[in-house]
Amino acid sequence: MTMYFISDTHFSHRNILDFENRPYYSVEEMDEIMIENWNSTISNEDIVYHLGDFCLSNQDRHIEIIKRLNGKIRIVKGNHDYSNTMKKLHPYLDEYHEVGQYIKASKQQIWLTHYPMQIGIRPKKWSISGHIHSYPNHDINQLNVGCDSDLMLKIFKLKHGQPVSLERLLFHMESLAPEIERIFEKERGVR
Repeated sequence: MTMYFISDTHFSHRNILDFENRPYYSVEEMDEIMIENWNSTISNEDIVYHLGDFCLSNQDRHIEIIKRLNGKIRIVKGNHDYSNTMKKLHPYLDEYHEVGQYIKASKQQIWLTHYPMQIGIRPKKWSISGHIHSYPNHDINQLNVGCDSDLMLKIFKLKHGQPVSLERLLFHMESLAPEIERIFEKERGVR
């Protein structure tokens, strides 16, 4: 079992093709390729935290897509995830969180939310989120796992719909740790 993260798949959302310039001819093609990319990475034993904006369609389409995806899916509600629809998904989800979830891994404190959290730049503290699509995060310790983000597409070289593993996120966090420590020490010296 491996833990994975993704956000802002926007399955069945026609406008996302233009909004994020996704390389698909149609929303149907996008959905099929993203499901394929997800399932090529995720086994049925894996846990996937989806940090919001899962699908923009009717409830039946939400259920149809979620049933086709591998893994134990844990959704954190996004601004386009409507509560009535999410309630219908409960039988197909491993977990559902209205606001967010907190986890610890390798001595790292990680807040999983749809919106990036301002948690202050502190060693071993991270905001993992989506919502901002291809826009950059404000702080170095905010990691955007939205499937249109530079982190996912350019740094991790993933495909749309392909979640990133906790292991890869932790390795990336480790690479950022010296800069976070430098900023933290500089801030402490000012006080």
